[in-house]
This record gives sequence, C-alpha cells and structure tokens, in this order.
Amino acid sequence: MSGVVDYVYVESRGAHGHHAVGSFDALVGTHREIWIGSDCSGLIRETSGPVSFFTADGEARWRAAGSRDLEGTGIDLFAPGCIGTQRWELAGLPPDPEQLAAELSRRVPLTLKRVYDLLGESLAEPDLCRAVYEIARRLDHVVELGETHDQLGRAGLGLARVEHGDRVEAIFSRDASELLAYQRFLADPSRGYAPVGTLVSWAAFIHRELVDSLPEGIPPVPGPPCSPPGGGRGTVIDPGFFLGTGYFNDLEPQLEEWLAQGVISDAQYRAVKDRRLPDS
Repeated sequence: MSGVVDYVYVESRGAHGHHAVGSFDALVGTHREIWIGSDCSGLIRETSGPVSFFTADGEARWRAAGSRDLEGTGIDLFAPGCIGTQRWELAGLPPDPEQLAAELSRRVPLTLKRVYDLLGESLAEPDLCRAVYEIARRLDHVVELGETHDQLGRAGLGLARVEHGDRVEAIFSRDASELLAYQRFLADPSRGYAPVGTLVSWAAFIHRELVDSLPEGIPPVPGPPCSPPGGGRGTVIDPGFFLGTGYFNDLEPQLEEWLAQGVISDAQYRAVKDRRLPDS
C-alpha cells in the first residue's frame, strides 16, 4: 500500500505463562504497546516483569536450570504487510449481527480466543464490538458471567467458555462497545504445571487511539514488505531488537540495506554479520 500511513495504538498490561518443559513454568508480567499501521507495518514495544511462579517446585526448577532471566525490554519493528492484518479484516466486516455472523462463519470459526484476536489489539467501531459480543454470547457452551471484573479491577460483562484445555474469559465494557480484557484459567488437569483454576494468562487493554506516526526515537520501518500479507521472516538484531520483514535470500546484502536506511547501527551491523555470517 502507498500514501500516508496512520497507526492504531493499543496499550495493555498483563501476564502470560512461559514454559520450558522440564525446567520451569513461570508467569511473566508485561506492559505492552503496539502500533499497527494502515499498511500493516508497525511496532511492538514491551517490558517484561515481574516474574512469579505457578508452584514452588516450578521456581526451584527454574533456579536449578540457572535462573534464566525472564525480565527485560525490547522492540519489534515490522515491514508493511507483516503485522496486524486484522486491521484490514475488521475494516471489511459488517456491524449487523446477522450479516456479521454469516461473514465470520465463512472464515475461522468464532471462539472467545478469536474474539480476543479480532478486538484486543484493534480500534473497532462500538457497533461492531456489540455485534461480536452478541454472536459470542450465543456460542455453544458459553457461560454469561454478568458483571465481572478484570485483573485491573474494572467491571464489565463477562463471557466464559472452555477452549483447548483452558477456561477462557472475554470481558467487555458494560455497554459491550469495547473489549476490556481477556484471561485464561487452567482447566485441563493433565497439564500438571499448576492446579486447575489457576490464572495462566491475562491481558487488560487500557488505551486505544489512532495516531499519525510511530513514537520518536524509533528506527525507520524496514523492508522488504511481507507478500503475501502476514507471511515473512524474523531477524534478531540484538536481544532487545527484532525485525519482521518479508522473505529474502541473503542476509548480508539485506543488512547493508538496513544500515544504509538507518534501521540498524554500524555496531549492530557488525555484530549480526559476525554472529550470522562468519568468515569461511
């Protein structure tokens, strides 16, 4: 896509399970900001921490495995077409519940997880959110919780359903005009890393708006774009900096292009080249 790019900005707080089979199972807090461009370029800026553990045994295994650092900050920068394709998808959805239900039935079947994917990190119109809520509350095996609270203490309308071994909850504002939060509780006892009913993941959306640029101090958006949208590859520049772009065959000329464009620094160029392209 060409022309002026604007960005849907969403800020959230939450915590998510990190699992290293046989080593540890931890719940890591997060403060997350995402900018999704109208061309599906964008940025994720995230701070991880604090860390807690589902069980004392899980913490002991983490210490025995070397107390791997689970906290930190970083940015992920994405080329056009490489992030947030749900923004394009939302733009084409009808707000009428019956028409919307028919349209969604032709795509991936609606679940509460799918509700989160559509409405969480997005700036959906209130009528569309209400329509999704109406469809979601009529799904098989959904329990309407009435007024419930998210992990930040905000009251809203809750829906719950067991999906893939977890009890999933989607919490909407009282008028169902926006998705406030999403949370998962362990429902499958065979997983064993925590007692049934344990909160294993949550996200609470605290700010959404449309902005006209990425924040100051962020490198230029990289290339090549993802074609088709949503595909591509990732390149770790350093532990706190990741680039998501379309596919390319040779890393070295791409590094040179990123360096010339100011996406990476000279020091980062040399470090990645030494790490990924050793002299033969």
